[in-house]
Amino acid sequence: MNKKAPSLNRISLAGNIVRDPEVRHVGSKKTAVTNITIANNRSYLDKDKNWQEETTYVETEIWGRQAEKVEEKCKKGDPVIIEGSLKNSNWKDKDGNSHSKLLVKVDKVHILQNS
Repeated sequence: MNKKAPSLNRISLAGNIVRDPEVRHVGSKKTAVTNITIANNRSYLDKDKNWQEETTYVETEIWGRQAEKVEEKCKKGDPVIIEGSLKNSNWKDKDGNSHSKLLVKVDKVHILQNS
């Protein structure tokens, strides 16, 4: 019998926006898109029982009205929670070299109060 593992691609992440969002418009319909990077901090105890902090930077892609909303209401340092799925982005540079990166394609952005 051939068993397949279920496929699940969902991610929720909380963190702070690394730089001010900037929207650009793409395609014939001029669809809004913005890419923001979120800094997510994780605290842990090291082997000597000292608290350490590790920061992970996660690139995201936000489309449509949500992209415009993020540009209007958010700035560098603001806390957000994002929900979406992982996406592998592939492209070739001007010299024809292939590149790829993993990012979060955002379905929903929760803009938090920065206190």
